Amino acid sequence: MWLITVGFILITFASQSIWVTFSPVVTNVAEELGVQKELVGYLAVLYPLFFLILTVPSGILLDRRFRFWLSFGAFMTFIGGFGRLLMQNYEWFFVCQLFAAIGQPFLLNGFVPFASKLHEKRRALIISILSLSMYLGTIFALATGYTLYIYGGMELLILPTATISALGMATFAIGMFYFKETRVEGVSFRFARVIKKRDLWILGCILGLGVAAFDNLATWLQPALYTVGLGGIAGNAVAIAIVMGLLGILIIPNAVSKRSMRTVYIRTIIPLIAAFFGILAVRQDTIVIYSFLSVSGLLMLPAYPIIMDWIGKFHEKDIHGSATGFVGLVSRAISVAMMFAAPLFIYSASAYFSFLTAIVVAALGFSLLLPNDRRLPA
Repeated sequence: MWLITVGFILITFASQSIWVTFSPVVTNVAEELGVQKELVGYLAVLYPLFFLILTVPSGILLDRRFRFWLSFGAFMTFIGGFGRLLMQNYEWFFVCQLFAAIGQPFLLNGFVPFASKLHEKRRALIISILSLSMYLGTIFALATGYTLYIYGGMELLILPTATISALGMATFAIGMFYFKETRVEGVSFRFARVIKKRDLWILGCILGLGVAAFDNLATWLQPALYTVGLGGIAGNAVAIAIVMGLLGILIIPNAVSKRSMRTVYIRTIIPLIAAFFGILAVRQDTIVIYSFLSVSGLLMLPAYPIIMDWIGKFHEKDIHGSATGFVGLVSRAISVAMMFAAPLFIYSASAYFSFLTAIVVAALGFSLLLPNDRRLPA
């Protein structure tokens, strides 16, 4: 059981690392491959695109044959990561990225059913560890990509992720021999049950608005702060927020789950973060930005595993994949829309933080509709 868990953690890390492997060195890779830099950038775009397309189908398939489809996601990730060692041209990299992008929804939507099926008593902890691995894979690629490329070129850039992909796949495959499940037939009735659940709609909206706020910080903070002469601190501020968020994931979700304080936690942190952004809309200086974004990261990132744990706790095991996929669909649709809206507000730091404040206030409204998890039947 723990062998397959280690494999799942490693393959999740590899999946997210594959996503942004080339992001720190887009122009360098484009020049080496002889293509336009936009084409290299599009490799990363495949991930959110295919997640949006496949999040619901992958969830339904995971509910039907969990063992098979989770293995499919792991194998596609392995091909995407390890395959890049075989050839180094843009067309082949695109194919490998496509394989990994198809595999990602099966991995991420597998968090809840995996934890519920194999670690029911430690469900919140396992979801937190998998979520941590997800974020660490992204951070690893972004933090090391430039250095790896400078010292070892394309080969060294892709080697760590390829190695982790292979190690994760091998460990996962061995563990799968000891995992047996009963096949469940039927598809449409299962998803029909999911879309009728009011709390899943609310969770999707809360998650989508939260992701929108955080993704917008990562994407548009620099040009917004540039208007007040602080553009140079944007990268470090977001990096510290993410690191603080990872620390939060290690501690907060499991404690919240044990005390049945999911609703209380969500309703408490949202107005705090809204207040932080509201203050930043009025005052922007280095200390205030670093302080408020650090605390926001610490509080915001743990909300993802807490929401996943909600699904695992209060919904039937046979719809965990479908429910996770549906929440992912709702949240991704909202976050993508907000990402496209954000450029309208980056003309000034005040307007930008006012926009983020409005997003978080909207999330507060949805949180007030969320039932109290202490009163829900387990």
